[in-house]
Amino acid sequence: MIKLTVDIHRSVLGRLSNLFALTGGFIMLMLAVITVASIIGRTTIGQSIEGDYEITEMGLAMAIFLFLPECYIRKGHVVVDLFTAHCKPSTLFKLDTLSDLIFTVVAFLFAYRMSLSGLEAKEYMEQSMLLALPTWWIYVVGVVTMTLCGMCGLYNLFHAIVGGKHE
Repeated sequence: MIKLTVDIHRSVLGRLSNLFALTGGFIMLMLAVITVASIIGRTTIGQSIEGDYEITEMGLAMAIFLFLPECYIRKGHVVVDLFTAHCKPSTLFKLDTLSDLIFTVVAFLFAYRMSLSGLEAKEYMEQSMLLALPTWWIYVVGVVTMTLCGMCGLYNLFHAIVGGKHE
């Protein structure tokens, strides 16, 4: 059996996931600056940044999507091991592989459904209330990141099937 030891963190998918997470962190940092500026403006001069809630809402949506691939690669999702704490390593491997398969299918399904929703939002020119920002931007970020999540899932599945290390 062929043993593959390619680390996903060093692969293109891992680097892209890391870049996405850094971009999400930068977006959250900018949202914090906008929120602080809005609060200071509201308390000192009685004027906040117009649309700060809309900016925060859309920015957080994009940031959360951008964090998902890195979270998946690092196995940062919540795992309840109440029933699997005393399982054999082979059972845990099978369960991990099954969860990777389910996650991959769901990620691609989300990407597909969000692409349809994004196209519809663009077609109907959906926009935010105050700033009139188009909402389809968020769908684009969601589709790209969920596709990347699905590709990372395929990567894990491929390595599990050909006998590589399943981290």
